[in-house]
Amino acid sequence: MYADDSPAPIDMAREWLALSVFLVLVCVALTMSGVLRRADLFFFDIAQPRLQRPSPAKIVLAAIDDASVQALGGWPVPRKDYAALIDRLTAAGAAAVGLDVAMTNRGRLQPAGDQRLADAMERNGRVVLPVVVVSGDADTAGMPEVIEPVAPMAEAAFALAEANAAPDADGATRSFYLQEGRPSAVYEHMSVALLRTGGLPVARCGEAPAREAGRWFSACRRYVPLGRERSYASYSFVDMLEGRVASSALKDAVVIVGPTASAADTHFVTPGRGRHLLSGVEFLAEATSALASGSFVRAAPTAAQLLFSLCMLPLLCAAQFTLGPRSGLIAAVALALAACIASLVLLDTMHVFFFPGTAVAACLVAYPVSAWRRQEALLRYLSEAAARAMAEPGFPGEPPMHRPAIDPLHRRVMVMSAVVARLRRSASFISEWMNSLPEATLVVASSGVVMLANRKAVALYESDSHAPDSPRRPAGRLATDVVRDMTASEHAVEYVQRALQRLAETARSEPATRAASESSAASRMEPSAQMDGIEIVDAKRRSLLIKCAVVPALHARDAALIFHVADVTPMRIAERQRDSALRFLSHDIRSPQAAILALIEQRRHAGADLPESRFVELVGHYAQWSLSLADQFLLLARAEGRPPAASTVDLALLLGDAVDDLWPQASAKQTAVHLAAEPGMLVAADAPLLRRAFANLIDNAIKFSPPRATV
Repeated sequence: MYADDSPAPIDMAREWLALSVFLVLVCVALTMSGVLRRADLFFFDIAQPRLQRPSPAKIVLAAIDDASVQALGGWPVPRKDYAALIDRLTAAGAAAVGLDVAMTNRGRLQPAGDQRLADAMERNGRVVLPVVVVSGDADTAGMPEVIEPVAPMAEAAFALAEANAAPDADGATRSFYLQEGRPSAVYEHMSVALLRTGGLPVARCGEAPAREAGRWFSACRRYVPLGRERSYASYSFVDMLEGRVASSALKDAVVIVGPTASAADTHFVTPGRGRHLLSGVEFLAEATSALASGSFVRAAPTAAQLLFSLCMLPLLCAAQFTLGPRSGLIAAVALALAACIASLVLLDTMHVFFFPGTAVAACLVAYPVSAWRRQEALLRYLSEAAARAMAEPGFPGEPPMHRPAIDPLHRRVMVMSAVVARLRRSASFISEWMNSLPEATLVVASSGVVMLANRKAVALYESDSHAPDSPRRPAGRLATDVVRDMTASEHAVEYVQRALQRLAETARSEPATRAASESSAASRMEPSAQMDGIEIVDAKRRSLLIKCAVVPALHARDAALIFHVADVTPMRIAERQRDSALRFLSHDIRSPQAAILALIEQRRHAGADLPESRFVELVGHYAQWSLSLADQFLLLARAEGRPPAASTVDLALLLGDAVDDLWPQASAKQTAVHLAAEPGMLVAADAPLLRRAFANLIDNAIKFSPPRATV
């Protein structure tokens, strides 16, 4: 009865630790693998229009567009035209010139054009040429191979640089590397070389090259924010060549020359509204402008990316284990949005890209995993509790539980339904048991709050609660307040307080180990809390008997008290009536006995004055009187000492017996007693008591009627 056989509670600390470890592993795996890079780049594409800054340098693109190709006789453009354009830029005072055209072969149709271009480059002194990076083959063990421009252009160039772009995970081009090559031959990106050639400050890479001398490496990846508008000025190559562009637009400008015509296969897919193609020289111009304005974005290091993703986990785990399902979902979504906002703020202020995809995925994964684990633990706990509950004896006539369902969840629902039905039957049984008690009963917890009250207690409470603001039910109120309202007696309140204090002392004296057996627990608790009842008289002059009993539990602090309030007013009235009757009987029975003693004394001293016949007559009369009083006393004691024994009685026969009992008295007074009753008048009554009552009535009628009367 008192054994603690409840199923093991859910270990929430272990569940929390397991979820935390799982989310950490998810963050590490997603950060290291980069499987969410497409989502991160999509986020970057949305945010990149906010990242553009105006460039302090003048960036000008000399675009070899379709009109220029057609005007100059087709693709490729003759090198003498490049030389003419460079001379015009030299005259206009351009800060640097980038010729984004491959010069890896000598001119075949116009060999003299090579030297002419080289001479123009030497006169300018600030021309940067690109190197061509091609994929490696079996001879180079798959390593990329660098092809530099041929002489005399390579010798006349101010610097050689690579002009490649780095496609991202989604196939779009939005980034490039500041350095590429082998440790023995490192090439800067053409945008860096152009700004350095023009005397503008450029941020250094800061990444060390690969340790292996023959290994190709790419360092310092930078993302270029591409806005809806170009960040540079663009003019047609043929317009600049023929002088249709003002010299003021070219003075102190970084001029980039390259093909944008459809005939040149140098176009990249770039992000934006509806992906569009961007030529390599246009991307180079955007990259140069981003470097000059400082609006380029660098990706955070891997360790910083992981730390950014992990910083959400404490709040995420705390939210999942302290909030309900709906609030937990809202918290997970809110933390995911917070990760995106934090990434956007860092992008906008520091131009460092912390990929938010991992943190968002962790937030969105945490909720279903946490909900699944909590649901699984709850179902396991409920299944164990239900199995234990169904294994205990039930009420007689309880229908057996069938499990025809195949679905395990359906089976669990059926088990819980059976447990709930049993609990309802138990609650109904307890309620009916409480209401069937003959006395007003209150069940009070150790905290002093009334838990249950039967109908008689509610009726007694409501009849005595005259205050308009008093509650209609005693349950939920302090027992002292309820008893005060019921009895209007401070003695009753003090009795309740003593009982609660005794129970609290028992709870405090419970051993710290809490490992006692149920028998020792019950024996330890019951004697210490036993209290004698008290009887009080309330404001309505009712006699109320209050008794207290203990409902034992495994732990004394979980025990409860039962208070019985019995209205013993009828009993006390009956006792007073019996005492009064006894006083009268004792007084009346002394009268005939005193008379007999007086007659005996008179006979002894003056026998001649009292004839013997008269003496015998008087002694018999007084003896009969005394015997009648004794019979009445015995009848009264028997009637009050036992409950009435009802049986089926025929009133006609019972009245006939009563008349026969009084025949001597009627004959002595010459009174006629007539009975008019037909047999068959049946009632349920106590036959001796009813016969005595009829006899008393007939006797009084005979006694107080004149002689020769008829009753």
